[in-house]
Amino acid sequence: MLEVRPGVYRKNSQIAHIYGVRPKAARYRGELSEDQRDSFENLIILCLAHHEEVDGDEDRYPPEKLHEWKLAHEGDQNRVLKSLQVNNPEAALAALAKIAEPPLNRLEAITKRLEETGTASADTVNELKQVIASISDSSAGIDAQTARSLAHAAEVLGTRDFVLSARQLGEAAQTLPGISRQLAETAEMMMRGNR
Repeated sequence: MLEVRPGVYRKNSQIAHIYGVRPKAARYRGELSEDQRDSFENLIILCLAHHEEVDGDEDRYPPEKLHEWKLAHEGDQNRVLKSLQVNNPEAALAALAKIAEPPLNRLEAITKRLEETGTASADTVNELKQVIASISDSSAGIDAQTARSLAHAAEVLGTRDFVLSARQLGEAAQTLPGISRQLAETAEMMMRGNR
C-alpha cells in the first residue's frame, strides 16, 4: 500500500476489483449482484504498476489467483474485512493511506506516550510490535540489529513487572550512549576512508 525506502514514504496503491464491475471489465461476471461486486471481499489492494497489468491479462491473473493473494495479504483479518461494503473504493483507500502513519512517526508517538505515562499497556506493546514488523519488513534503512533491539524493548515493556521493565530500560539507557559513540566513530572513519 505504501512505498517505503530511504527518504520516501508515499501511497503506491489502488483498489482493484477481483470480479469487474462493468461488462467488458476484466473478470466481469454478470451473475454477481451489485452488492457482491462492491463488497470488500471483491476488492484487492495492488501497487500502481500491477493494477494495470492484472486488469490487462485476465488469463494470467484469474479470480482464483487474486483471491489467493488477497487471503495471503489480509491474513487473519480477512474474516472481519470480507463483511465490509465499500461504496467508494477511492475514498476507502484514501482513508487507509491517511491513517497509515510512517513507522518512525508512530515509534516517536509511542515513545512520547511512554515518557508521559511511565506505563506500557498491552495495546502499546502490540502497536510497538507492529511498528517493528513494519520497519524490519521494509527497506527504510533500518537494519536488522536495530529491529531486534526494538523487538527486545517491546518484550521488556510487555512484562507485567514494571519495576523489572524500568530496571532493564535503565540498563539500556546506560548502554545506548556507548553505542551511539561507536556509531559516530565508525561513521567518521568511513567518511575519512571515502576522501
